[in-house]
Amino acid sequence: MKSLFQFSGGDSFLHRLDPRPKFLLVLAVLAYVLLFERPVYMLAAFLIVIGIIWAFGRISPLAYGKLLLLFTPLIAAVALIQGLTQHPPDATTVIGIGPVGLSDVGLLLGASIGMRLATMGLTFMMFSMTTTPKDVGLAIHKIGVPFRYAYLATFGLRFLPMMQEDLQTIQNARAVRGDVDVGSRNPLRRLKSLPMSFFPLAANSLRQSSETAKALELRGYGSSERRTTVFDLSLTGRDYATTGVAVIVIAAVVYARVVLGLGGLG
Repeated sequence: MKSLFQFSGGDSFLHRLDPRPKFLLVLAVLAYVLLFERPVYMLAAFLIVIGIIWAFGRISPLAYGKLLLLFTPLIAAVALIQGLTQHPPDATTVIGIGPVGLSDVGLLLGASIGMRLATMGLTFMMFSMTTTPKDVGLAIHKIGVPFRYAYLATFGLRFLPMMQEDLQTIQNARAVRGDVDVGSRNPLRRLKSLPMSFFPLAANSLRQSSETAKALELRGYGSSERRTTVFDLSLTGRDYATTGVAVIVIAAVVYARVVLGLGGLG
């Protein structure tokens, strides 16, 4: 399975786009999913993000298909929890057993929240899959953030995929040694086996962090506020055009929700 937040090399429109206007696109999607509430709006946003990744990033949904399947139990769980707990006076019980029942309002609200979380996760994946950690750090430094703090974002984007790969390596090693829970087809047993892998994962992560800190000190990171880089970022015509599109989308979303009142559950 593809690692979360791992860069996928390519030569597409999104790969060539500067991280700054690309982040504005992320903000446009976030404005859409946070302001609108209807599940159909969330589903439309989810499909649109997949289409953008496919058309402009040239990354097929098959490359992260297993991750998309993981969103299904998340949406179902949130919908069930909201259906069981949200019972306003005007709600109708869809399925009920004694005093326990699922309300239509709660199910709609839960589906909306679940789809919102899935769309937000997919949007951040779009950014990370088409942006190198180096460019993220340079972009943050370009907007005025000190380099040492900008490097934290670069290090985080590199560190998360490494942790997932280390966890997979640990799980594979346990399966080879005969741990029946790791290789079980029962998802509950596989979930039960995860805590046993957290200690070696944490120990390995601390070791890697210590080695990285020593390497940074040996290379003189933080010794000077003025730094030069081999590669630099510069905005082009497509970056300005993308920025304009993102600003227009944000303004249209705010106008449609706040002024016209579209997209609400009520």
